[in-house]
Amino acid sequence: MRIIILVFALCLFENIDAQSEPQFYVDSEVRTRRISLSTYAQPMVLFRRIGADLNGNRPDVNSTFQTGFNSDAGISLDFNLGSLRVGAGFGHTWINFSTTESENVIKTSATYLSVPLRAGLVTILNDRVSLEVWPQVIYRKAQSYEKDWLIQMIPEFREVIWSAGLNVGPSVSVTEYLRWTIMGVIDYGFSDLERSSSEGVLELPIFLGIRTGLRLSI
Repeated sequence: MRIIILVFALCLFENIDAQSEPQFYVDSEVRTRRISLSTYAQPMVLFRRIGADLNGNRPDVNSTFQTGFNSDAGISLDFNLGSLRVGAGFGHTWINFSTTESENVIKTSATYLSVPLRAGLVTILNDRVSLEVWPQVIYRKAQSYEKDWLIQMIPEFREVIWSAGLNVGPSVSVTEYLRWTIMGVIDYGFSDLERSSSEGVLELPIFLGIRTGLRLSI
């Protein structure tokens, strides 16, 4: 296994070193790649924002909130329309958090199918690095939702949640066809993960994370 990893690393460095040598092309030799396929993984932390009523007042909440390990992973198909990129993806989201009420800790775990819809602007910084900005809207449909204190009861959760966010960061050329991306992520939920609490408190989810992956251009 070590030999295989070493050989792979040497091949990769040789490819990168070869790209560092200046190469010149005429316009007829430059091909615009219109389609790209990306894979991504996105570890996140989860915060909650207490929603205000119509008068702008936020209720007092006597529970404490703590994030668990949250993540998102999937694939995305993007299209190059010149100065604008558009894309759609399909992934899976894992959400974990806990709340403490009257010294009782309640843990919640949920999984969702996710469909991100996004548009992006790409600024080329040099031959290898580009800066990318991707606003996106994400549709999520619940697959499971569990609380550790409910044994035979099903928690009142929302089956579908929408959120909007932003991905910002660089992409780095690995080969002519392959790029590595790493971006900061913020994702703001439009609705509570659960239908309602006994106190009528609206708790909006906010995700912060890092998205990294590989993009293959066709």
